[in-house]
Amino acid sequence: MFKDVSAFYEGARNAVETFNRFISDYDLKDAVIADHICYKVSSAENFERMRRIFEGDSKWIYQAIISKRRIDTIRTNQTLETSIGGINLVELSDQKPDGSQIDGFDHIEIYPTVITYDELVSNLKGRGLEVKEIFRPHHTTHDITIDNGFIVRLTRNRLAEKIKSEIN
Repeated sequence: MFKDVSAFYEGARNAVETFNRFISDYDLKDAVIADHICYKVSSAENFERMRRIFEGDSKWIYQAIISKRRIDTIRTNQTLETSIGGINLVELSDQKPDGSQIDGFDHIEIYPTVITYDELVSNLKGRGLEVKEIFRPHHTTHDITIDNGFIVRLTRNRLAEKIKSEIN
């Protein structure tokens, strides 16, 4: 388990290196922005421990119950650097009801800036990638599983904007 946000971001180094390779390999540097990184936990106890790490070093934390589990979205005071910009939004995902999750970095979610979402999806499919459309109660995404099961998740817009619209 991580002792603070800096250790969490240090622990994300392998995921970020994998992500950066993907961005470079598919020439996406000027076409997308990284929105957030997701960390999934294996137990309610680990969820609580992770949340406490962020409570002292964040601008805000928003919690929602999605698919019968807690999902915290956390705007941190620190930034995780990637090749397409910094990430200071963390999605912390509690254990699924079926108990299938393990502790670890799950995905980085990106959205397009200079092309449409449909163009981004089509471009990546056209380059031979398996791009899976995933329907969820809260939003539909397209997922690309890369090294070691890490996912690059395509979304239409920022998670914080979605949260803001739900709150208002």
